Amino acid sequence: MKYFESFPQTRYTLDTNTLSAQLVTNILARSTFLREIANNTSIAYEYSVKDTDTPEIVAHKIYGDPYRNWIILLFNQIINPFYDWPIKNDALEELIYKKYGQNIDVARSTIHHYEKEITKKTLYGGIIIDTKVTTTTISEYELNYSTEQIVPRALPTVADTSVAVESKTITYPEYTLTIDTVHKAISNYTYELELNESKRNIKILDEKYVQRVEDEFRNLMANG
Repeated sequence: MKYFESFPQTRYTLDTNTLSAQLVTNILARSTFLREIANNTSIAYEYSVKDTDTPEIVAHKIYGDPYRNWIILLFNQIINPFYDWPIKNDALEELIYKKYGQNIDVARSTIHHYEKEITKKTLYGGIIIDTKVTTTTISEYELNYSTEQIVPRALPTVADTSVAVESKTITYPEYTLTIDTVHKAISNYTYELELNESKRNIKILDEKYVQRVEDEFRNLMANG
């Protein structure tokens, strides 16, 4: 089923003469999946988008029909496939150049922002049994609580490097907890690359529910 073929039609004219109004597809109509469908993990699974994948290619591979690409997009709440879908490496380089006016070498060496990364490791008998990493964006300055002064943070001066800030070990009767804190300088290139990669894992609606979704979509459009 093509996405727009179920959209309602409306009469539209560019002037005040209603007699010249033409019947057109109302492309402003919108519909989303029912919340219980989109959030039901038992009817969906994860898929990692390949560099060669487009919504149409994924729809053809999964559902055997490229026109079902709209199901892929709506199910993942992707409004703009150009910005919300992962792009190829050469397209990423072009995006970086347009956004920052930099080639890849310059983008790799220019600091975009700083992050604090805290790694907590739980060890039992000297063996790591659990690792948790939390990352937050930080500014170049912080408050020194002892002096109540705003002071510069300890930050790396080279993009995509880090400096150690603190490392401590807490020993409990049954296990040991190590906490390591570092400050990282994230380059323009790494920022855009990680942002692009974060879009790569999408949800795929199980094929056996596709017909139901198409029928429901038609009803929603017909009654909308």
